[in-house]
Amino acid sequence: MENTYLSGYFYQIRREGNGAKKWTPLKEMDGSNTLIWGDKPEVLPEQAFISLTRGEGLNLIQLFINQVLTLLVMNQMRKAPGLIYAELNGELKKCKGNGQTMTVWDGKLMPKFRNRNTHAFAMKFFTWIIHRKNTKNYYLTYSANETIPSVAEVKDILRQFGKFYDGGVLARKASLPALGKKRSLHR
Repeated sequence: MENTYLSGYFYQIRREGNGAKKWTPLKEMDGSNTLIWGDKPEVLPEQAFISLTRGEGLNLIQLFINQVLTLLVMNQMRKAPGLIYAELNGELKKCKGNGQTMTVWDGKLMPKFRNRNTHAFAMKFFTWIIHRKNTKNYYLTYSANETIPSVAEVKDILRQFGKFYDGGVLARKASLPALGKKRSLHR
């Protein structure tokens, strides 16, 4: 095991016997929990993209379905070519929950992952079960420009720039964050 510093915490990267990366849990300062895949790189390839998603206000049934689908997608993510780093964050307060994902990709391999296999099924299912009157959902993919946001920054970036569904209705299209180069793979 090796110790790595991330967002004010030390966490341990555990590698399976064959050297493969493994999901590692982390308790955030705000009380939420994050699962981390891989080492957070200090330097990113020039062509790196970041994909962000966030769902807010999910009820217990939606949270359960979200968890099952997330576990299936996590398995697909481990095998995805081009995936550099990932964080899955979630919190539960007063029988309502929020879920947030961030994936960092080398090049334009993320759409291939997004549109196939378990993830493609999950996206279709989410449209039916997650985009409801009780939820707010955000999506954004953009050029990393050498920086990876923290969990709190992801929330702020999505709320300001992400494609936004309020109660299942598209309320705003995504716009590019002013974080550098103007490249995007909008969802």
